[in-house]
Amino acid sequence: MVTIQTVDRLIQSSRARRGLRGSGLILLGLSMMLGALLADPGLLGIGPRWGGLVAQLLLLAIFGMLARWAWLQRRLSRQLVQVFEAVQLQHWEQVGPLLETILSHPVRHGQARCELLLSLATLAEAEHEYDAAQRALEAVLEEQRGDALQLHTARVALAAVMFRTGQTTDAVALIDRLHRVEIPEPLKAQVELVALFRELVMGQAQDNLAAAGERRRLFREHLSTRAGYGYGLLAAAFDRANQPVEAGRYWHDATLLVRPEELLGRFRELEAVAGRYPRAQEVPL
Repeated sequence: MVTIQTVDRLIQSSRARRGLRGSGLILLGLSMMLGALLADPGLLGIGPRWGGLVAQLLLLAIFGMLARWAWLQRRLSRQLVQVFEAVQLQHWEQVGPLLETILSHPVRHGQARCELLLSLATLAEAEHEYDAAQRALEAVLEEQRGDALQLHTARVALAAVMFRTGQTTDAVALIDRLHRVEIPEPLKAQVELVALFRELVMGQAQDNLAAAGERRRLFREHLSTRAGYGYGLLAAAFDRANQPVEAGRYWHDATLLVRPEELLGRFRELEAVAGRYPRAQEVPL
């Protein structure tokens, strides 16, 4: 279970330390010694021959440390792929231990650490630990070490989580700011998904049904299988507007992409829809 205490601990333990420490200082010292010996092989008072041998040993030590760093980077890359795949497949029992292992140590690459914290927030949200998810997302935005796409994703996710934690005013203000920014359609699709969720939470979904067609297009073209969540929310909007034919059609499309239990796991607001309309018979991806 991801708690806010767990998130705080992993944020601190994964934060890269400033300046050179540990192996970085050792590498710097070895490099300085090697440079001095190459300039004056007799510097240590052991003769040029032995000085040259010491220089070779120093060079081997430097190469060994660089090779270890390269190995660590490759291992981090493999771990990132494992986390990403587990999150996409919603194998939460794998995500937790992977994140615990990686984030328990400093992660020096800013964008990699940002992606890991986003995954931690996703895990916390899947476990309905919304305060913990909010803490991870706020850390991403406070530190500003991710790229533009990661920071946008964090803002969209934070707006959705704020509704869960009762911070409705802040969530609405954040969504309004996201709406005012000119962004590419793939990013706009994410904003429209959380805006539709806002309308459902605030009882306004039936007032904006004219946008359903455009939202459907954005979801279909840019959210892949996650479009199913958007279709499910659209189904709820039409259901509340007493348009059962449209609601049933959107629910059918939603369950073609995402299993009903997963839809309900993320959006409790879809329980009424799931009880009224049949799911698709095909097995979702």
